[in-house]
Amino acid sequence: MPSFQARTDQDELMDDFSIQDERLTDALEQLRPINQLLGGYATTMEILAPYLRTKARSQSDQPIRILDIGTGIADFPEYIVRWAAQQSPPINVEVVAIDANPVTVAYARSALDKRLPQELQAKIKVEVADALDLPYGDDQFDIAIAAMFLHHFAHANAVKIVGSMQRVAKQGILINDLHRHPLAYYGIYALTRLLPAAPMVRNDAPLSVLRGFRLPELKSIAEAAALTGFSLRWRYAFRWVLSTIN
Repeated sequence: MPSFQARTDQDELMDDFSIQDERLTDALEQLRPINQLLGGYATTMEILAPYLRTKARSQSDQPIRILDIGTGIADFPEYIVRWAAQQSPPINVEVVAIDANPVTVAYARSALDKRLPQELQAKIKVEVADALDLPYGDDQFDIAIAAMFLHHFAHANAVKIVGSMQRVAKQGILINDLHRHPLAYYGIYALTRLLPAAPMVRNDAPLSVLRGFRLPELKSIAEAAALTGFSLRWRYAFRWVLSTIN
């Protein structure tokens, strides 16, 4: 039985950049149904959607610029631009989506080309970039988001990433990540064995929970990163939302 008292430092297979074949790409493809089923998109959009609607009313002629860190297959940017295009009137957004793995970035670009019409493809730019060394200037984006990404990092690097997100985003940050809890662990362990799941997903999904957070840990990261006016909320299913977006 794993311990849930402290975050594990065991690496996930997805963090091994030497894995470049279908073990990686099959896992990336399964991120969409996982985020749909387990509330990943809904958790982010609960805060992001009201912000975008309010911002669009005051900035109708300029795109709202979003940085998505650790984008994976860029499924969150895809979800955001589709949602924005369906609003009445449509909301003008641009998303820069970054990942440190060049193979993941290439696959994300290919997936977006297949899934999105050209007018929406133009709203997402996928780039190779290191979250620990963001190559962007201060306040270059309106907001920065990270979904299911921060748990990949130990405390010190997590603090650095959160601080960098705050630096490049002039109006706030939004982090959606996992709650380390026995029910979350055993639930995803069972789900990835009852349903068809890629081997990497079967390995990484329960491990992600063990790398997830308790409330005091996320609060400590936010305070160490000098976030001001942040909120921490629990959401389905076993997710924490850390945000400075009002």
